[in-house]
Amino acid sequence: MTTPGTRYLVAWGGDKRSEDALKLGAVLARTFEAKLDIVYVVFQQTNGFTVTAGDRTFEQEVGREAAGWLKTAAKSVGEGIEVETHVVYGESITQGILAAAEQLGSQAIVIGAGSGAGQPVAANAIVGGLLHSSPVPIAMAPRNYRKVKFDSLSSLSAAIGPRPGAHQVAIEAADAIKRVGLPLQLISLVSLKQDRQFHVDGFDEAERVLADAAKRVGDRAEVTTVVGQGRSLKQAVKKIDWDERTALCVGSSRLAQNRRTFLGSAATRMLSSLPVPMIVVPRRDA
Repeated sequence: MTTPGTRYLVAWGGDKRSEDALKLGAVLARTFEAKLDIVYVVFQQTNGFTVTAGDRTFEQEVGREAAGWLKTAAKSVGEGIEVETHVVYGESITQGILAAAEQLGSQAIVIGAGSGAGQPVAANAIVGGLLHSSPVPIAMAPRNYRKVKFDSLSSLSAAIGPRPGAHQVAIEAADAIKRVGLPLQLISLVSLKQDRQFHVDGFDEAERVLADAAKRVGDRAEVTTVVGQGRSLKQAVKKIDWDERTALCVGSSRLAQNRRTFLGSAATRMLSSLPVPMIVVPRRDA
């Protein structure tokens, strides 16, 4: 997620969720010394439609207006971050964002996830499309993140479950923060319900899972561990004393294609209760 010359893409649409995304993008860029690309996608009709000169004129006018919106957005980022703005055209918003990320060499895509209390983020078609197909991590800002007063992260967290290979997200998080010297918090959740993507059966297993992940991280980062317990996954999440200046990394579901993101059902339920950003890491080759 972070290498020399790192670039993060913020998907911008001009609404409050876009403001949340831009704030998270700025926080991540300042934390990891990255460049910020703010991208607006203009929907462009192509296949299956008769495209008229009027359609193209309208698209061009939207593009010109969007360039002005992006210029205003860039000014709000603040000092100390290199920012570029881009108006792109795509057959869908999702396709346009993914194409722009590939062209720009983005190491992550940042979006606003909060659509209302208790509403699953994947209910939004654009967000859901990104979460189920991106080759780079997707960082999601919770609702009202634009209002936070800090400018950088003070730690990174990773959710560790009992499934084989779950430790990989911890290693990737540790590699991301090694260069900037942040501590890493490993989290396991103990829930009474049968959902084993992120939660474990009890404290003994939670401690074993966390100890194994910490051992695999090694000297990449300073590691602490914490267990959250509740009657449900949401309650377990709420039992964690979250540092507002952290972000939670989660691995993609087993349904993900290699090197693509796929937000599983457990992570989707976590989002409605999670008070900090979530970063979905693509599944790696088996």
